[in-house]
Order: sequence, then structure tokens, then C-alpha cells
Amino acid sequence: MKIGNKLRGLRSEKGFSTMEIAERLDVSESTYRRYESDKSFPDIFTLEKIAKIYDKSFLELLPEEIVINNQQQGGTSTNAIVVNQLSEKLVEQYEARIKNLEEQLTYWKDKSK
Repeated sequence: MKIGNKLRGLRSEKGFSTMEIAERLDVSESTYRRYESDKSFPDIFTLEKIAKIYDKSFLELLPEEIVINNQQQGGTSTNAIVVNQLSEKLVEQYEARIKNLEEQLTYWKDKSK
């Protein structure tokens, strides 16, 4: 199961609105909705906050493929696999954000000429 399905299910189970969860996480409602629709993945710190809100462990929120991947590799360090895979996803997110900011910067520099 993907993380979005887990988050949506937990939120519904607890009776929270997306706005309530977003406020507790200090993110926009649209950001939280992207988490639930699997269009974005929360960073490790946000994931920890989410786990606390739902009284779950951090690992229970992770997508099954991350946990399965670790078991198939025969590793004993779940955290190393998780952090490595989360880091790759975070790098992709940050690169996309940097690209967007660079485009905005170029736009405003051109506009001020």
C-alpha cells in the first residue's frame, strides 16, 4: 500500500479533515493533499510528526515496497534502507523546487531590465 492510502485511511479513521492535519503539521492543505494522493512524499521530519498524530510508528507509515525491499535484501538495518530511499526522493523534490525557483528568478531578473 502506498503512503497516500495509509494517510487517507488514518485521517478518516480519526475523523480529521485535511485542513486539521495540515495545520498540525504546519504545511498547507494542498501540500498535505499531495501526500495523500501520492503526488509528493513527506520529508522524514514531517513523516515523524504524522506518525505521532496517528499514534503510529514511523515505519508503519512507510510504503510497503520500502519495507519489502529491505527484507528481500536480507538487511538488518531497516533505517539505512529507509533513509537511503527517502533521501533519493527528497533530492528529487529539492531539485524540482530549485529548478522552479531558478525559473522564477530568471523571470523576475528579465522583467526588471
